[in-house]
Amino acid sequence: MTLGRDNIDEFVQELTHHQVDLFYFIRALVGDAHAAYDIRQLVNMVLWKKRERFTPGTSFKNWAFQIAQLEVKSYLRKQRRSRVVSFDHKLLDMFATEFSEFSDELAERRRALANCLRKVTAKDEELLRHRYWTGGSLESFAVATERSVGTLKARLHQLRASLRRCIESQLQPEPEPDSP
Repeated sequence: MTLGRDNIDEFVQELTHHQVDLFYFIRALVGDAHAAYDIRQLVNMVLWKKRERFTPGTSFKNWAFQIAQLEVKSYLRKQRRSRVVSFDHKLLDMFATEFSEFSDELAERRRALANCLRKVTAKDEELLRHRYWTGGSLESFAVATERSVGTLKARLHQLRASLRRCIESQLQPEPEPDSP
């Protein structure tokens, strides 16, 4: 069976649409962002090579996650041979099942987080970006901003709690209007 142009376009659209979820799925299983990027590239190549086996109308994400799970197992086997500690395959299967069940919620949480981040002050955004986006140390940021490390730790704790509350409030379902 050969894919027509429309099916290839649909396949590429599905592949592109699920890249973030695929990365987080793989990262949850291997725990290493750099390895997750590499494995996602391998998964993308396998998906492309097997594209004719995908049935349009079925869940592309589930199919991609199954292939990713196999690639993660292969990666972990190689790691085990090189004496790096890795997960048992049964534990990996359990993680994969749990993650795929809750991966749709992650997209909602990311959108809620983006909305909540718009509400923080520029000063707090700078602290969050330094700590979580650039991976910079609090010590270097303390020196640059003339604040103590303890103050920055306390502020990060407050910001995380505030963002958590904001995200949870955005994820709460709207109350049903009372019927007369």
